[in-house]
Amino acid sequence: MRSLFGFGKPEDSTLTAPAAGEKSPSDSAVSQVDVPAVAPIFEIADATTGSAQVATPLSDEEKLVFDRIKADIPELIKNLPVVEPETQKYVDMEMPLDIEGWLSDECIARYVRARKGVYEDTKRALRKTIEWRAATRPHALRPDAVEIENRTGKMYFNGFDKMARPIIYMYNHRQNTKDADSQIRWVVYTMEIGIRHMRPDVEKVILAVDATHWSFSNSVSIGTARKFLDTLANHYPERLGHAIIFSPPKFFVAFYSLLSPFVDPATRAKVAFVKPDAPALEEPAANAETEADTPAPPAVPVAASNSPWIALERHFERDLLEVDCYGRWQFQYNHTLYWEAVEAEFVQYKADMLQRTAIASASSS
Repeated sequence: MRSLFGFGKPEDSTLTAPAAGEKSPSDSAVSQVDVPAVAPIFEIADATTGSAQVATPLSDEEKLVFDRIKADIPELIKNLPVVEPETQKYVDMEMPLDIEGWLSDECIARYVRARKGVYEDTKRALRKTIEWRAATRPHALRPDAVEIENRTGKMYFNGFDKMARPIIYMYNHRQNTKDADSQIRWVVYTMEIGIRHMRPDVEKVILAVDATHWSFSNSVSIGTARKFLDTLANHYPERLGHAIIFSPPKFFVAFYSLLSPFVDPATRAKVAFVKPDAPALEEPAANAETEADTPAPPAVPVAASNSPWIALERHFERDLLEVDCYGRWQFQYNHTLYWEAVEAEFVQYKADMLQRTAIASASSS
């Protein structure tokens, strides 16, 4: 059985320049044609740009759970596991752990919301992630340990959407590896670098998934997909803003329609489909009639409130969306240039973290 959101296999093709707003029929990351290299964007250009996706305020009951969890922090961070020798091969052991820094008020609130305000569930989930972070050091994964996973540009952070959320692009046809653990390490690295570059008022990422070449035969296994979803749900709760699926094939949409009734409503609301060449959709009036979820794009430029189909412009500026994902930004994945940016970012991040740790240690002595 195959997963719903797979990456697929690379294809050999000839690069043809798309018109503005159109999708190239080929793929820049696997094409042999030279194109001008464009650097990735890791920093948002204007800190005031975009209205952040506001987190749901905690209810009075959830606030009580939040306060109890805060009081439990000394207990939660006791007796943490060590990093096993096998894991040490992938991480920079000079990087401080800093669990207390990670365990911010915003972090605790995300876990409270994700566990529906149930105290024991929230405490258990937090402890599980704290142990996971202590044992695997996701923030300290070295670029050289995960580089193989993105040599074809199958998944990476690059730029921001209208709500200033980091965009994580996923190209289903650029798969180049089979090792599930290695693939998950790259998912974790991508989440961590995206989170590091969030504005202080931003808590979520957005996935831009190009499903143009998706098929059951070229997607990753259900086991890998389950690990991917489990990692997000267990260790990055409330971090996914939306998953936008571009140009999904009809059978993909039909398959999703069969599964969607069994998906948690909160999760289902985060998944949307885009037909990039469709006219911009307008939101229906408050008293407008709506239709049931449909397996095809709306025939008229009005978005049903309960339809999974939305306008690209709802979340993205075309000028800031990659041309390989139907935007007008002439970024096409160049591994050498992208990886230089990743390595430089990690060096700076490590230096900043060591400096903060030294300052905190001096202040406490």
